[in-house]
Amino acid sequence: VSFVHVPDGVYQRSGRRNLVEAKKVVEIILTHYQTTPERSLGVVTFSQAQRDTIQIELDQALRSRPDLQHCFSESADEPFFVKNLELVQGDERDVMIFSVGYARDETGKFILNFGPLNKEGGERRLNVAVTRARYAVKLVSSFQPEDIDLTRTASRGVHLLRSYMTLARDGLKALYADLQVTEDADFDSPFEQQVYEALSAKGLMLKKQVGVSGYRIDLAVVDPQQTGHFLLGIECDGASYHRSFTARDRDRLRQEVLESLGWRIHRIWSRDWFENPAQEVTKVLKALKDTKAKSPTMNVEKKSLKPVTASTQP
Repeated sequence: VSFVHVPDGVYQRSGRRNLVEAKKVVEIILTHYQTTPERSLGVVTFSQAQRDTIQIELDQALRSRPDLQHCFSESADEPFFVKNLELVQGDERDVMIFSVGYARDETGKFILNFGPLNKEGGERRLNVAVTRARYAVKLVSSFQPEDIDLTRTASRGVHLLRSYMTLARDGLKALYADLQVTEDADFDSPFEQQVYEALSAKGLMLKKQVGVSGYRIDLAVVDPQQTGHFLLGIECDGASYHRSFTARDRDRLRQEVLESLGWRIHRIWSRDWFENPAQEVTKVLKALKDTKAKSPTMNVEKKSLKPVTASTQP
């Protein structure tokens, strides 16, 4: 997922379009077919007016590029398309270009009106649109995510748009922009509570349910030498998890995301715990020792989860 900023884009209220952004989208389309013609392509817009503007600009550009006209054949297995948000349903393409279109107008005024996204269920339309790509999404916008003042709108769709734009621009670290460490968080299960109590008895300082949304870690071991740093993330997985391929696969991807952010994850399986809890505690202590030897810890100060090297320790 990548973010393409068009700083000089302007939303023309008379035509309800952003011509500068449309031209940029056409440029990206032509570059795509010049470099990766084997990958199918689609474009999604927030409005019909922006869709029409992109199509017109593309048709004009292709008059001087006859060498690329075959890429837009309707007889292709997955032909190129430009559709507005309401029309994208089951269409999948290898690469999707997302043109927001809306921006500051000629007077510099920015109204938080994103067409169908503002309406009830707009968040579902956004979810459908951004999940239509197999390989890549290019999000094209004439404004930055911070330009969306969330205090001015209660629209779930608009809130999610800002989050998605931030992810596209800043990468995976954006997932932890709203990191939470809740002191009175509940245990997910008695099994997790037993693990917490056994490790606490060994002198480990633990926090429960650290993170955001689906990326919360069951238990996180606090670095006693650095406030706001974690040494290890511990996941407590029950018997039902063992039997669910979907859950295992989903959690594997989830762990990859966490590890790419610098977390070290140690798993405890409920069956192993109930058979020999002392042995599982020993495994955790060994994992902790290995982690300390490799040095970086997870920093959660100022809502950041960037790895901090040993050389920064006081």
